[in-house]
Amino acid sequence: MEASFDLGEMMSMMKGFQDMGVPDDTLNDDDMPEDTSLMNETEPEAPKDPMQLIMERVTDPNYALEFDTLMHLDKIMPDSVKATIKRMDLVRKMALHMKSPANSADLTMGIVMNYDNLEQLHEMINHLDSIGGSESVMPGGMSGGMGKGTITVYEANLKDGWIKFDSTDYSAFNQEMGMMGDSTSGSEDMGMMEMMFGSSKIRTIVHVPGEVISCTNKDAVITKDERVIIEYDFLDVIRKGKVEGFTIKFKPKK
Repeated sequence: MEASFDLGEMMSMMKGFQDMGVPDDTLNDDDMPEDTSLMNETEPEAPKDPMQLIMERVTDPNYALEFDTLMHLDKIMPDSVKATIKRMDLVRKMALHMKSPANSADLTMGIVMNYDNLEQLHEMINHLDSIGGSESVMPGGMSGGMGKGTITVYEANLKDGWIKFDSTDYSAFNQEMGMMGDSTSGSEDMGMMEMMFGSSKIRTIVHVPGEVISCTNKDAVITKDERVIIEYDFLDVIRKGKVEGFTIKFKPKK
């Protein structure tokens, strides 16, 4: 299973904000230092995270090489994060996938989970929330979006030919983005969300092990190569707080 996020558009927008140099108008007269010469002093810029440097490089439109790599989490985690891990056996089965086409600002980043059975997959998803230092491994605010509440969980009977997906809870994402639970489309918080994610989608792609017969989601697209694709408007999902579950029925391969 892979849970991934398309970050290219958001990163381009954030870089645009930085290039514009938004003035800091949060200070009032009482906050100003008595010695005005202090205003001319500049503090040294903190070194950037290595993963952040990679992201900035591969999303540079002048970067002429395609970037597509898989990095196992246990290999890139800082020692301080590893010290907090209780189930390293599960972490070793997870990898960070980063992909960016050549000469493009696009970037897709996700978590790949190679599991032996459904019980182990559920353990891996639950364990993601306990990785306290995940923000050091997944830059760009990815850790909150990768919590167990936003990764699809399912049951399946491959002999009888059905796969049932649970509803997916996205309410925690509001808190991660600093939004209140009662945010509406006209609020300042939602206005910022619309600017950042206005055209974003949430897409579920299921590779079915057999000929698809039906799907209870009426908007599902059933392809000739045994896939079911369901796409949601990101902002609609945030407003509703969840994605409804669905069931796929299929004819198993002999």
